[in-house]
Amino acid sequence: MALALFCSAIGLAAAAPAYPEYRVTIVGPPGSSAADINLAGAVAGSYSVGGTTHAFINRGKGLVKLGALGSASGAVAVNDKGEVLGNWLAADGGYRGFIYSRGRQRDIGVIGGGSIYRDLNNAGYTIATGYADGDPSGYLRAPNGSVRSIGHLPVAHPITDVFALNNLNQVAGKSGPLVFPEQPYRAVIWTKGKLRDLGDLGLTPNSANAINDRGQATGFAAVNTGGPHDRVAYLYSNGSLASIDDLGGAELKYSEGVGINNHGHIVGYSDTLQGFVWRGRKMQSLNTLVAPGLGWNITAPQAINDAGQIAATAVRKGVQYAIRLDLIRPHALWAPVQAPDAAAELAAIAPLPATAAALARAEAEAQEREAVQAVAQ
Repeated sequence: MALALFCSAIGLAAAAPAYPEYRVTIVGPPGSSAADINLAGAVAGSYSVGGTTHAFINRGKGLVKLGALGSASGAVAVNDKGEVLGNWLAADGGYRGFIYSRGRQRDIGVIGGGSIYRDLNNAGYTIATGYADGDPSGYLRAPNGSVRSIGHLPVAHPITDVFALNNLNQVAGKSGPLVFPEQPYRAVIWTKGKLRDLGDLGLTPNSANAINDRGQATGFAAVNTGGPHDRVAYLYSNGSLASIDDLGGAELKYSEGVGINNHGHIVGYSDTLQGFVWRGRKMQSLNTLVAPGLGWNITAPQAINDAGQIAATAVRKGVQYAIRLDLIRPHALWAPVQAPDAAAELAAIAPLPATAAALARAEAEAQEREAVQAVAQ
């Protein structure tokens, strides 16, 4: 009987999760939202004070408000140096870009008649969707301020929107013709002056929302399961696009990938799972991977770094917070093998070693002087 009870106990233990996978850390005040996370776990985002939105970064010591420019601002990206990209509201009512670096915000202006900046890489390049020609187009901005259009797919009356930039200056987004009522966008990646269509799952619209340094991308691809806006999250890798939405069934569905790390792990959201993570096997609801007694509803993960940390927006007791999810027991993660030409490409856009070292020292010193506000957990 003792042996039988022992075996039964083992079976029950195997059937239930042994422990939560992630620890939740609140990185923003009530009403905040997360936008991005870097390799060191610093989270950038936005929060509201008296109805006005302000950009912030939390490097683990507390919240640093970034609000020197304009009446309102929002952060959209943080690179591995700790620099933050965002948009701020100018006196004329239009948005302009900013980079927060070495303890100060610097205005990087506007492209054409208006623009929204979207991403920043380690070399200081940024991307934006701008309206220099009236309709939306994608642009790559160099650290010296020079701007290059990524062009459009060869269609009548084309429009292009960009969302993500990797450290090789590859740009992910969507492009297609301006038709109504819905634009048949195609998911695209721009590399070295060429815009590549990523294909589809039979329908449009599609979009590439995130890209890693291996050229892998994620986003959404339209499918036909009975609804007018059905779509699934995908992984684009080695020239092919494949759905990662394994929930099955022919019912209406909606899922979308929004972040990808260099291991090919994806975070996004789904109408069935809410926020999810995909690590090569199946989409898992993040709500099932944190301690259930905490009461979190993780609705909008935004980014995942190579250590497996996730920046997300979540709700607890009806209040929204920017949070960071840290693996309690890290998975066995290996750095991907770098392509032979990738090191040379990175070196070509990187500053000289002496310059990089000086900038790193200045950034570290500025971070030590930042005014930090504690965030209640």
